[in-house]
Parts: sequence; C-alpha cells; structure tokens
Amino acid sequence: MRWIALLLLLIALPARAAEVTAVLRLSGQWDTENRASPYYVAPPTLPASPRNDREDLQLSLREGGFLAQGSLRGQLTAGRQPEPGGVIQQFHYDGELGGGWGYTVGKKLMSWGVGFGFKPLDVVQREDRRGLNPPPLVGVPLLALAHFTADTAWTLAWTRPGGGADARDSRDSRDEALALYGYRLAAGDDLHGVLRLSRRRGLEAGLGAARVVGEEWTFHAAALVAGRYRQRLNRLSEDGGTLAAADPMIEREFRRAARLVAGAQWTGPAGFSVLAEAWYDGEAYRRADWRRLDELTARQRAFDSLAPAAAIAGNAAWSSQAYLAPNLLRENLLLRVSYEDDGFQTYAELLATPRDGGGVVTLGASYAGNRQRFTMGLRQTGGAADSAYAQAPIKRAVWAEWRIALF
Repeated sequence: MRWIALLLLLIALPARAAEVTAVLRLSGQWDTENRASPYYVAPPTLPASPRNDREDLQLSLREGGFLAQGSLRGQLTAGRQPEPGGVIQQFHYDGELGGGWGYTVGKKLMSWGVGFGFKPLDVVQREDRRGLNPPPLVGVPLLALAHFTADTAWTLAWTRPGGGADARDSRDSRDEALALYGYRLAAGDDLHGVLRLSRRRGLEAGLGAARVVGEEWTFHAAALVAGRYRQRLNRLSEDGGTLAAADPMIEREFRRAARLVAGAQWTGPAGFSVLAEAWYDGEAYRRADWRRLDELTARQRAFDSLAPAAAIAGNAAWSSQAYLAPNLLRENLLLRVSYEDDGFQTYAELLATPRDGGGVVTLGASYAGNRQRFTMGLRQTGGAADSAYAQAPIKRAVWAEWRIALF
C-alpha cells in the first residue's frame, strides 16, 4: 500500500539529514438534507450522510531538493463502514542546472494563474476553489523544465506522462499533456500566460494579469480558450425518454469553450478586506441544461404510481451527479468580506448565479496559533425556488477542523 511505502521511507532516511514534519487534522462535517429537492434520494437507495468525519495525519520529509508528503487517512460517513487509507500528495525532486535553469521530476502541486473563486489558467492542478472543507491537495505526476530571472519565470511541463493514451478516456486525471507557463513582472503588473496541448482538450491558451494600485487596491483578470471540452449530461434529458435501467449520465464532446474571471479587492488598514469577483465557465451547464434536467426529474417523479419506487429513486440519484461540478452554472458573481487580526480571521461570502436567481452564503472563522489552527464554517444554499442551488439535495453544511503540528 502507498501509505506503508511512505512510512518506510520516513523511517529509512536519517532524521539528522532531513526536515521531517507531521501535522494532524481532525475535521467533521454535518449536512442538512433538502428533502423537498427533486434530486433528493432517501435511504436505502443512497445512505443518509448527515455527518462526515475525516482524520488526516500528514507526514512530510524534505532533504535538499527532495520532498515527500503524504497522509494517513481515516474517513467515517454516517451509515457506512469506516474507510482507512492513505494518499501520496507530493513526491518529487527539484534540481538545478545553473544559469537560472532548473528541473522537477515526480509528483508536485502546480497551480497557475490568478483568481480567488475561479482560476481559468489553472490548467495543470485544476483545483476546485469552491470546495467545501476539502482534504489536502494532491499533486500531479510530471517532468518539468523551468527558467527564472529577476522578473520572469518559464515552466515547460510534461504532465501525467504515460496517461491519456485513449482520447475517449473520460478522466482529466489521466489526461497526458504538454503545458507551458510564463510569468513576467512588467512596470508593477503581474502578467501570466499558459499553453496546454492534450488529446482530451486539444489546445488551451490563456492570458492573465494582476495590478496593485496604491496600498489598498488590487485588480486581476484572466481568460482561457480551450479547443474542446466534455460535459456530463443525462442522455434522457437530451435525447428523450423517462426512465433508464442503467446510469444515463454520459459525456459529450463540444468544440471551444471560454473561461473568464475578473475581480477587484480592497484591503483596509484595520484588517478589513472586500473582494468582488465575476467569472464565466464555458464548461458548466447553461440555464437551459438545468431546465431540461428539471423537467426530466419532474416526469420521473410523476411515475410514482406506475414504476417501482427504487427505479425512480435510482434515476434521481444518477441525475444528482450534476451537482458534482465545481460551477453549477456558467455565470457567477462572488462578494467576500473578511477581517483579520493577530491570527484571527472571519469572513462572509455570497455567491450568486444571476441566470437562475440562485445563491450560496458561506460564513467562516479561523484562529491560527503557534502550532495549532481552528477552523469552522457554515454554507447555506438558496435563492429562487427553481434555481439549481435552491434545488440542491444538500441544503446546509456545517464543518469544523482542528489542525496541530506534532513536530
């Protein structure tokens, strides 16, 4: 098992020659189900999950340019058996070639571009910026060559080598690609550019910039165009029909998609900060896509007296996979107000989807001490009754995390 290999590695390398750290994370999440949602499925079709606990012991070892980082994980979801396991998050070596040149071999976190709630130029890591109480990020297998000067940086990366041999593979996690990232500091502006070529997505090209104005204002924007993309759709809502005997969620390929973000942040001298951001995700559902899915689910629910309840519930569960997307609709607006002082931070966020009148409110607070960090928060979905967020099968989520550095 991978986590056993990580433990053996940490034991085998001499402690005097390496920096070894361990961080324990204990987190819990409590969900309130939206039983009025047409996508809600009662047990036993799907087990009830009002509570989800996760325990991560993250171990890191750094020696020169080598970094190994992984987690021993235990996860307990209400109504299910405990799920012990582990994951290697990073395992790479950063070497120097001289003259500002360097290289990376292994598995590494590599996030590119600008944006707070959405980062279009993040074509390698593809982090979900709006994830709820997410576990630590997992890096990407790659071979990379980089060059740095005082005001420029270039990285050429061959990501997920050996994966993505089949262009029909539906998993981005297997999408082998060649990616180029460029950064330049010009007259106080941060300029970013990316190019990525893969079988699954074709050519992706994007530009971004960030500017600091005075001591209080920061502005940022980025745009990316992809040659093609894939979207998970319910074939019954697209091609007709009412009930399916097997999972009807399929991937269909489309030509060209644009992803854009623009935002401004004001940071006051007293620790207050206000962020306003808007983004467009051309790979997310349109309002029309949700309407077709809503109409299909309504037809299925109308078959209560004509079809087995298990068949109707199963079809609703398959359709609810649409809620796994990082952005439920293409157009999004985010307003965030935060306050930070001496290790204490609190924030309030409002995410709105103007096309359908949906919204999400998130409240959070954290305190970071010398070796410990406490985090807690609440997220509530709502808005217009027929909006995607108001019809989400989970109405409210509360979470808390305690993190302590053991050594």
